Amino acid sequence: MGKYFIGKGVQLLTEETENKIRIYKLGLLQPEFGHMPCISGNAFTFLLAEEGEIQCQINQEKVDLEAGEALFINAEQSYRLVRSEKESSSFYIIEVAGEYLAAGDESLQNKYISPVAEAEAFAYCRFMPSAEEDTDEDILLQALLAAAQTAEGRDMAYELDMKSWLFTAWGSLYKKFAQPRPECKNAVIRERLKLNRMTGYLTEHCNEKLTLSAMAEACQVSTGDFCRFFKKHMEMTPFEYLQKCRIWNSMDAVLDKTASMGDIAVENGFAGASYFSETFRKEMGCSPADYRKWYRCLSDECPIITRENKEESAKVSKRDKKGKSDKNVPSYLL
Repeated sequence: MGKYFIGKGVQLLTEETENKIRIYKLGLLQPEFGHMPCISGNAFTFLLAEEGEIQCQINQEKVDLEAGEALFINAEQSYRLVRSEKESSSFYIIEVAGEYLAAGDESLQNKYISPVAEAEAFAYCRFMPSAEEDTDEDILLQALLAAAQTAEGRDMAYELDMKSWLFTAWGSLYKKFAQPRPECKNAVIRERLKLNRMTGYLTEHCNEKLTLSAMAEACQVSTGDFCRFFKKHMEMTPFEYLQKCRIWNSMDAVLDKTASMGDIAVENGFAGASYFSETFRKEMGCSPADYRKWYRCLSDECPIITRENKEESAKVSKRDKKGKSDKNVPSYLL
């Protein structure tokens, strides 16, 4: 993943050179949601909502997160931010590696970290404030917020305080993990693996020229099954997702103007600059230049359109094209 991360109002609170712990503070407008592809990796992820509402997709499931709540996403699970019903939302994303928590202590790794990472039935867990006092949920929420604020403040020895708070949060998470919970059906796990195999392949090979048959063959399914299954869980076609990945990957170059539009297009799997610009406008609702101006604070008005407005624009465009084609068709064939 490049420097660009989800949208404009994103601040990395930890050191750029630190890979074992990364804490982001995000303040996103409603139109900025829904453009990211799935993110997955070997780190554990916490989402902590401060203001607004967020809908997050973890594998094939969608979870709504309100202010004051947190979401744990296990390692190797994929997630993306789908939408928000509020004009703006503020939240933290905390990515922490198992080795950061274990710090070389093999007994800690084997007892408290590996069991969580290897639990297929523990893909994610939502934490909400409790009416009671000092519950594990409340302790985790307070510890995550304290860790993020510590990273943001960067007082003397903040790294030690931040790690202490994350240890506290993990202790509460582990207690939640150790509690009896409903068994995850094998069919759910199979669907999860199947979807992650599809999105993972498209993400990894998005800069290449791909055909539907190549995608299906790589994921060991038929072309029909690939399309139906993907559209059912992602609410978009495989090729729409492929273009989303390509636009996402191009953002660093678009924002920094490190190359010409033609070079950016070819490097990210597009046939040329015009097709790249057309696809960018279709995904983001504006041209690359207009998005760059807004992102660099050279323009005040957000040029991005929401998913709902994008869908409505597509319907209008489709009706207009149909109307134009209908003019050339004899009336008895309409």
